Amino acid sequence: MKKWIIIGAALTLMLGLVGSGYLLLSSFGGADLDEDEFISQAADVGGGPVEVGLGTVSSLLVLDATVQPEPGKALKANKGGTVTHLWLDNGAAVENGAPVLNVSVPAEPTAGGGEDDEESGPATTEITLYAPTAGTIRGMGDVQVGDVLEAGATVATVAPDQFRAVATVPANDLYRLYDNPEDIMLKIDKGPPAAECEFIGVGAAEEGSAPAEEEFDPFTGESEGDGSGAEISCRVPSDLQVFEGVRGKMSVSTGEVEDVVVVPVTAVRGTAEEGEVIVVGEDGSEENREVALGLSDGQLVEVTEGLEVGETIMDPVPLDPRFDVPGDADDDEEFEGDFYGMGG
Repeated sequence: MKKWIIIGAALTLMLGLVGSGYLLLSSFGGADLDEDEFISQAADVGGGPVEVGLGTVSSLLVLDATVQPEPGKALKANKGGTVTHLWLDNGAAVENGAPVLNVSVPAEPTAGGGEDDEESGPATTEITLYAPTAGTIRGMGDVQVGDVLEAGATVATVAPDQFRAVATVPANDLYRLYDNPEDIMLKIDKGPPAAECEFIGVGAAEEGSAPAEEEFDPFTGESEGDGSGAEISCRVPSDLQVFEGVRGKMSVSTGEVEDVVVVPVTAVRGTAEEGEVIVVGEDGSEENREVALGLSDGQLVEVTEGLEVGETIMDPVPLDPRFDVPGDADDDEEFEGDFYGMGG
């Protein structure tokens, strides 16, 4: 009996929501409206006037990071050949230009030589492959004397004894990397204290190279995306003890501005470079105005053009009916799942 009472209550709630949705659709769709009128009606829902003022914005991204060895330079057998001698073993330290291994390759015929020269001359010649940089030899553990190498094959890599920290930047947060980061701090989980980490660069993310992110929280300024985007890397200080694969947090400061025009991010449609606000006049009239945006910390955003201190805008900015649709498919599916769950 209790089960049917719950189901009946849920059905009553659904009927009420359907009726409310019908009235809402009627208010927007009952008349032929052009785009400006449509947006104007949306502006009547929610929001309150707030005064534009000055403030300070510190743009900071906090990302999950993984420590990786610095990528090495490849040692290649450009002409291929057969391995005849190993000067050094895998894992050995090597100086730039030091011999690593010898390979035997077919000898090139001499210019203008005849058949007699080919028969009397050597059939092969030995070539020494030298380290392209100083560091540690990696990836040569399976190479043995007698192995035949294809032309252009990578025999080993020589990597410096340094590490880098790599973090995935969610795609939408790339808008916050306006210039090269001014300051990066690295904190290893259960490791040494946080230390400065020299910026290396931003590039395409490689699958599995850094922990997946979740969603970006605009109220904390922390990034928690789905892992898609790009990678940012920084060089771990040589005096910071780390190991390959350890994880931590990378705090990336992308800039700071003081005494600038700022507004809440909730008062702007758009978060990077350009946006739109609703300016409220002294007589209560409302104006959609385009603005130029600067730094953002996830709570406040700098307005570089389009607003002056003392003006009044709507916060939060009302929904844009061209993009923001209340009760999307995901919400409907979640409600449907909750409803059927009540019946179980």
